[in-house]
Amino acid sequence: MRHDNNEKLAGKTLAAIALMATLSACGGGGDGGGNTVVNQLPVAFDAIKVALINKASDPYWSATWNNPQTDRDFRELEHLAFQVQLGGELLQVPGTGQADAELAADPRWLELAEQLSQDGARAVNAVRSRNTDLMQRAGGQLIETCETCHREFAPELPTLDQLSNATPAPGVSL
Repeated sequence: MRHDNNEKLAGKTLAAIALMATLSACGGGGDGGGNTVVNQLPVAFDAIKVALINKASDPYWSATWNNPQTDRDFRELEHLAFQVQLGGELLQVPGTGQADAELAADPRWLELAEQLSQDGARAVNAVRSRNTDLMQRAGGQLIETCETCHREFAPELPTLDQLSNATPAPGVSL
């Protein structure tokens, strides 16, 4: 069963990497050879934020506070951090949401999306180093970037202030 889950995760990761490679190769509207080039994500930014970034960030923060112990814990945290990194990259390409094209053209949005991607990369490296202090600092930076974006682009949504000021979270199982 564990092997099947790893294969599923690897397949999803490869699909996401392939999507990013395709999108990053798309500079304009075509390739000069008559082929159509994708210049919009097939989903809305809201879906990326909820299904990819939030889904990865919450367990990352909780787990780093609980000092992961096993190889499996560290592998899972690395995958979660990579999802955050990828999510930041995806938020720089217009999606199908009503305001996504406008957001993707906003320099501040792009700056925060790039910061999110960099935060995810730092978290990946922190997990790989197995240094829980670095992992917690990377998680703190992720919280700061998310809160800043919420304050600037979605003030009606709650920020994660309760996490950045909280005592260690209760134990969770990865």
